[in-house]
This record gives sequence, structure tokens and C-alpha cells, in this order.
Amino acid sequence: MARTLLSCATVFCLLTLEVTDVLTVGKPVSRACVIGAGYSGLAVARYLQQYGVNYTVFEATRHIGGTWRFDPHVGTDEDGLPLFTSQYKYLRTNTPRQTMEYNGFPFPEGTPSYPSGVCFYRYLKLFANKFDLMKNIQLRSFVTSVKWAGDRWNVTYMKTDTKSDDTEQCDFLVVASGEYRFPSFPKFQGQNLFKGNIIHSHDYKEPEPYANRRVLLVGAGASGLDLATQLSNITAKLVHSHHLQYNQPDFSTTYVKKPDIREFTENGVFFQDGTYEDIDDVIFCTGYDFEHPFLDQSTGVTTTGKYVLPLYQHTVNIRHPSMTFVGKSKRVINKVMEVQAEYAAALASAKFQLPNQESMLKTWLDHVYSLQAQGLKIVDVNVIGSQMDNYFGNMTAEAGVVRTPPVITDIRDFNAKNRLEDLLNYRDYDYELIDDNRYRRWYNKREGFPCPIDDLEI
Repeated sequence: MARTLLSCATVFCLLTLEVTDVLTVGKPVSRACVIGAGYSGLAVARYLQQYGVNYTVFEATRHIGGTWRFDPHVGTDEDGLPLFTSQYKYLRTNTPRQTMEYNGFPFPEGTPSYPSGVCFYRYLKLFANKFDLMKNIQLRSFVTSVKWAGDRWNVTYMKTDTKSDDTEQCDFLVVASGEYRFPSFPKFQGQNLFKGNIIHSHDYKEPEPYANRRVLLVGAGASGLDLATQLSNITAKLVHSHHLQYNQPDFSTTYVKKPDIREFTENGVFFQDGTYEDIDDVIFCTGYDFEHPFLDQSTGVTTTGKYVLPLYQHTVNIRHPSMTFVGKSKRVINKVMEVQAEYAAALASAKFQLPNQESMLKTWLDHVYSLQAQGLKIVDVNVIGSQMDNYFGNMTAEAGVVRTPPVITDIRDFNAKNRLEDLLNYRDYDYELIDDNRYRRWYNKREGFPCPIDDLEI
């Protein structure tokens, strides 16, 4: 099956690739447009500004920060837009901040290595203020269409305050719209009969409403494990359906692990092992799908809920190299997004030249074939995963920018394993970078969520 899927993607690219858009060698673009002002979009803005490129960031909401900003609304925000953030109360990062900090802009001394979501949002606002980015960020501008118009990009957006539409033109485009905005909902037999509450973790806000209730948690990714730690001591019973193999901690006597769901009834759930549980609430922690409804067919990329292709270096639209994507890579840390942001800005400023389209396609196909060799499918085409350090080296060498040191990947790899070995305590440690290849780690449990960053109004 994997071979069939990969062959279809290969044929698609070979048949449809044509020279449609070539950046002018040695000449910076006249204007760049960026979609989204979350972590990725802010990084892009910083580097476009640093490299002297004229740009505008279109942000749909009234705020910067993307998924790092807590919003009490559910479903839609105060302007009626889909809620773009999945932040919830008491969240802490699940990777050390050293793997998430912008280059040359560390958190203040004394910040825990695993800061709270609130603290990370303050950090983003501090970053935007430090580099004076707000002057180029156009808030309440919800992009609805991106089209290639022969020699430029037409970006159409709705002003959410007036509900009026406008179209602006640019000759370079960065899509940094995030990946945590469209929840993936599974479907099970009898699910429509269930009389209890069903939500996705995208709409989860806090544990308190689930006190003394029987809750079914589905999935054991980052959100599933985090919510298990929040809910296990407050619910009457926490039933956790997943198939992750890890060192399960002693949550509480009310925590019960279950296999995959077989079917729902009016008041509960049968599982694949034949057991049954009465349930009041269901929280699906089942991930997110990509969603790019604004990308017109003329953009030349193929997008589904699972992938975007074909992208050179996981960033450049091969058919239209003046379109780049930041933040679509999977199984990575935030540092990857920053490297992609600087790469895109360096490209826009003519700091380096891309290979020709045929060479970019060959590089992309080599990546596809490597996935096949690993037994993966085309849905995994945006995965970097274990190749992250090589990716850092290749990207920065091509763009001629400072390389992300190997120690960052080492911390990522250790943390990924340690989180599954010591889920309840792994965030009670601090990290310090010694040099490009070494770090130290020590126990430093704190009370509460200290954050030495003042909240800014920007």
C-alpha cells in the first residue's frame, strides 16, 4: 500500500511540475506577505525585518501568539472566527524552553526549563515588543484566499471588525498559519446515541468541571498524557483508552487504562477487550488535521488534512518557489520552525539562491523514497523526526546562516524518552547549555508556575 501511495505522489509531481515562478537572482523581493502571527509568524517577521525585506503579517485574531494564547471561548472567538488556540489552564511546555527559544533571545534567568503556557505567551509578547514587530502586523485580518496571478500573489482577507474584504499583492508569501486549529475527530459505532458530553481537547479549558465525574480520555499523545495528569486526581473515574507502551505512573486508584473503543452506548462505552464502562464525559485527544481552505489551486501545492506537498526542504513550494511554509513539519521542536523562518527570510532577501526546480524535485523524491524504505506512507511526507539534526545542518548551510547546535537535538531526544519514563516528574528538572554539544540537567522542583516575565499590553 505504501508503494502505491508513494508512486501516485511521484507520478503527480512528474506530470505537473513546470517552471512557473522563479525568484530573481540577487534581488530581494519588493514585498512579502506572512499569514499568521503565532510562534512561526513572529519568527518570520523578525528575520524579514533583520534582512531588510518589506513585509506585512496578516493575523486573523485580535492577538498575536497563536496557540500559545489562552482563550476562554469555545468553538469560535469574540469575532466569530474558528478558535485558533488549543491552550488550556495549567499547561506547561513538554519540552525544555532551550529547544523553543528564539536565537539570541533567551528567557530571563530564573525561568523554569518547563515554563507555563502563560509564561510562554508573555515571552512571545516580549519578543514582539523587543524587535518592534507590531508595526508590521495587521490584526483582525482573516485570510480567505491566496491565488497566483502570473507574477505575484493575491492575498484576500476579511477585516473581522467591518466584515469587509480586501485584496493585497505581494511577490513572496509565507504560510505560517499553524497546525493546531482543526481537530481530528474519530467516529465510532453508536457514538450518536451517547447522551453524555463529547469534546476534543482543542476545547478543553480546565480540569475543575470534571470533578467527581466519570471521564473517558481517548489518545496518549502530548495532550492525552497531559490531561491524564490533570484529571486523574479530580475525577470520580478516569478511563484512558490508548495503545501507547510506556512507563505508566501511579496516577490514582480511580485511573483505568483501556484498549481502543469498540462502540458507544447511551451511557457508556464498550472496548475492544469486551469490557464496559459507564461514562459521563468524553475528551478526544486525537490530534489535528492540516487545514488550508484559503489556498487556491493556482498555488500548485497538494494539501490534505495529513500532508502538504511537494515542499523542498519541508519549506519551499517547488512549483512556486516564492511561496514558503513554516511550521508544517511533523515530529519536531519549535527550533525547526525558527530555522525555517530564517531560511524563508534569507530566500526573500536574496541571501542565497535555490537549486533549479528539477533539482528540488529530485531532493523531495529522495525524501519520499526514504520514507518508503522505513515503511512509512505519503501521509508521513512532512515528517522530519529522527533526521532533525541533519535537517538543521542542511538548511542552515544552504541559507548561509548560523547552525542550530547538535545539543538541541540531544535535549529533544532525551526529553522524549524521559517524558515517557517519568511522566509525573520530568518537568521538575532544569537544563543548561554548556556548549554546542553538551548540557547539564538537575532537579529543581518549584511550587506553582513562576514566571519572571511581566505581562505586556501590545
